[in-house]
Parts: sequence; structure tokens; C-alpha cells
Amino acid sequence: MSTVGLNEATVAKYIREQEAHGQAMDKLSVKEYEDPFSEKRNKKK
Repeated sequence: MSTVGLNEATVAKYIREQEAHGQAMDKLSVKEYEDPFSEKRNKKK
């Protein structure tokens, strides 16, 4: 029984999951860079 294909599939799955996690973390960190004094915030007055 060859395990070469199984290892390749496992590595490919791991890479996809890491990329998805990285993209999700990037989306969460976007909020840190929003200007607190932007027009959206000033319209609430």
C-alpha cells in the first residue's frame, strides 16, 4: 500500500485550511485600521 497520495492530500488540506484561517484573521484585523473620526461616526450626533 502506497502512502504517497495520502500524504500529499493531507498536506494540501493543511495548506488550504491555513490559507482560509489567514484570510479570516486578515478580515478581523481590518477593523483596527478604521478611522474612529470618519463620516459614519460623526453622523450619529
